[in-house]
Parts: sequence; structure tokens; C-alpha cells
Amino acid sequence: MIFDHLDFVSLKSTSVTCRRFERVFTEWYACRFTLRIVDATRNAGCDVSLYDYVNAIEKMHAAVEILAHSQRPYRKAHLDLQQTLVTSVQKYAVLCKLLEPRWLSPLTVLKLELGRESWMFAEYISDAVPKMDCLLELHLRFTELDPGTNECSTLKLTNASLQRLVLNHVIPYVVDCPNMRKLDIAHCTDVDSTIGVLGVAQKVGSSWWRLEPVEELCLADDLHSFFRPNVSMEWFYQQMPYLRKLHFNGYTLTETMLRFICGSCVQLEELILSTVLVDTPNVLCHLSKLPRLRKFGICEIIGRREPLTFASVRLPKLEELLLGRLPLDWQSLASVQPISWLKIKLGSQRVAPICEVLCGQFVQLRLLWIDFYAFRHYRELLAELPKMTSLETLVLENVVYLCSLKALPPLPQLKRLTIYRCSKKVYERFHNNHALLANLVRDIQWIGVGMNTLDERGITDTIEH
Repeated sequence: MIFDHLDFVSLKSTSVTCRRFERVFTEWYACRFTLRIVDATRNAGCDVSLYDYVNAIEKMHAAVEILAHSQRPYRKAHLDLQQTLVTSVQKYAVLCKLLEPRWLSPLTVLKLELGRESWMFAEYISDAVPKMDCLLELHLRFTELDPGTNECSTLKLTNASLQRLVLNHVIPYVVDCPNMRKLDIAHCTDVDSTIGVLGVAQKVGSSWWRLEPVEELCLADDLHSFFRPNVSMEWFYQQMPYLRKLHFNGYTLTETMLRFICGSCVQLEELILSTVLVDTPNVLCHLSKLPRLRKFGICEIIGRREPLTFASVRLPKLEELLLGRLPLDWQSLASVQPISWLKIKLGSQRVAPICEVLCGQFVQLRLLWIDFYAFRHYRELLAELPKMTSLETLVLENVVYLCSLKALPPLPQLKRLTIYRCSKKVYERFHNNHALLANLVRDIQWIGVGMNTLDERGITDTIEH
């Protein structure tokens, strides 16, 4: 080894340097990194008979040893046992070490994915959460106790510092976090009705959800669940007077529910809808009750197929609009004030009205996001882009065919072109030959190369702007 050839002074300097690096890592790097304990020995579709129990048990023992002896002050911890088949006793041993006071004190982010029998640890988690004085984010992922049931009467979350709570497949009996600004709930059937029932019941029981501080709410599901208005659901939204952002991903709202939300959450600045059950083409008129709305998105509609209209919509502060593949009266967008950000997901719509709006009411757009999924009239649409002299960023999503980019005209006004989710053929043809696009735009960014083109249930803006 090199240390065999160093004199005493050099060895001493090396020792001091190593100790210094250890201290730097302990005091700085460990505060930035995440301590992640995961058993990935079993994939989701793996045969149980092929599961390596010995390796999994060894991992659990190693995790206990690390937690017992490590002195590094990690501020983020992630315990992921979703795919493991180790016993609940072994899980409990790891969880006990992770939730000891010396680990709890510095943690700012805690993610617990406990897999099977996760409900057995609810009381233990309930006792630990109040002791975490620096906790800012808490993520809990459980497994369903019974089909269609997500309530956990033994899970009670109380914390004074918590700012964001993420719940997956579980609805706690109590949530008392006075600083909670963000609430994300996924895969919970009738979540707002269930929480509303718990809230109404607080007058006669010990259940309680403190929702007043919530400013951002996201409800997600993969089953296209229906939201049907009822008394408990109304209570749920009425308890959030400061709600600014509301996202529905995978849920279907009725027109009645949309009307109630727009009437109750008047402080909303951002509203994203996955699916709306439409009774009348003028369903969007309820948005006029949201004078502060800056960002609005809708993915799809079901029910009546008449084109949606914005004719009676008045949103004086609207800046960003996200439109999915849905029937739309494009001429009615003339009633919408000029915006700076637009995402459109096109299908079989006539391209002429779209081009007319882009070069008319929306000619001052700074960012335009076009999803090419199932859209054939890209040549006519791209040919209109040079007329949009204020356009700074262009995002092209689901670019599958070479001809899509070949039809792109020179756009000297662009500062950035982002190709989001394209085929490998498109990437290999254009990325390795910058000269093909260099005369069209100044800066090109590639994201999600080779990913499958997706028909998203919700519309999200993943490109920074």
C-alpha cells in the first residue's frame, strides 16, 4: 500500500486529512443525503418460491446494525419494505431502531413503506411522530386492510413542525398538524367523504382532522373514482379556507361537485381536473367564481360530447392553461384574456380553429407545449409558429416520427426547444446531428428519450419555466 512508503510526518498529515473528511461527511454530506433501507430482492411480479429469504433476512440484520451504530446525523430517511416477504417481527426490529429518539430528532423527511401488515405498526408510528421536532415531510404508504377500506383507527398523527403529509392507501383517524401546508392523498376510495365523516364525528368522538392550514391539496387515484357530493364531502372542502392549489388526478368530478368546489374554495390560484362528467357544454362557467385563479387544466370529459365553451368564463388573473384531448369550442377562447403559458394535447380536432387562436388571442404566448399523441395535423400547426413572435420556449411531447421534427420551421425567436418523450429513432437522428436543428433554434433539450408515449390521465407541467 502507499502508506507503507510514507514517512511519519506524511502519515500524520494523511491521518488528519482522513479524519477531516470523515467529519465533513458526517456534518455536511449526511445532512444532504437520504438514508434508504430497502429490500429489493423480490420484484412485483416475482414468484414467491424464487424469493431469497436468507438474503432478505441478512439485509434486515445489517439494517439494524447500521441504525444501532451509525453516528451520522441523517436528516432524511426512507424505509422501503413494499416488496419484501420478511416477517413483521423483522420489520419491527428495523422500525424500532429507526424511530429511536437519537434518529428522530434530526429527521426532516421520513418515508415509510412497510408493505404487508403495515397496519400493525400504526400505534408505534403514532407514538413516534410527535417526538420529531424538526420533521417537515412525512410519507406513509400502507397496504389495504380490507378491500375498499383505508381508514386506520389506530393511526393518529400529531406534529407541530410538519409541513407536508403524503398518504398512500391509508386515512389516519387523527391528523393534528398546525403547520401542515401540503396534503397529498393517493389511492383512497371516497377520501374526502371519509375524512368529512371523521370531521363531522369529532363533535361526539375523538376523531379530528386539522385542515384549516392546508394550502395545497392533491388527490390521486388509478381507478377513475367518482366524486359524488354529500354533506361530509362539503364539510371537507369548507375546512380549507386558505386552499390555493387543488389537483385531481385520476378522479372523475360531477358538474355539481365542480360547482360546489368553485363556490367553497374561492382562494384557489391553481385548479387541475382529470375528468369531468359533463351535463351541459357550459360547465366551465363555475370557474368565474375563482377570481384569483392563475392556472387551470382539464384532461378529459365524459357524458355529453358537445364542445366545451369558455364563452361565459371570466378569469382576470389567468396565466396558464392546460387542455387535454377533449372537444372544445376554440373560438370561445377569445373571451379568455391573453395568457403566457399553454399546453395542448391534441387528437382528432380540426386544426384550423386551433391555428386561428394561437395566432390571434394567444399570439403573445411565451411557452407553448404541444403533445403530439394521436395528432396528425402537426404540419399545419407548426407552420404557424413563426407568427408567434413572443414565443420563448417550445415543448414537443410524444415525438414518435421523424417527419414531426422535419416539419419544424426556423424559429429564431425561441430561446429553448424541449423534446419531451421521443422515440429512439428521433433522438438518434437529430441529437447526434445538431446541424439539422441548429438553424431552427438556439438551445435544444432532450428529456425522456426512449420512453413509451403515454396517454396521461392528468396533465402536469414537468418542464420548468
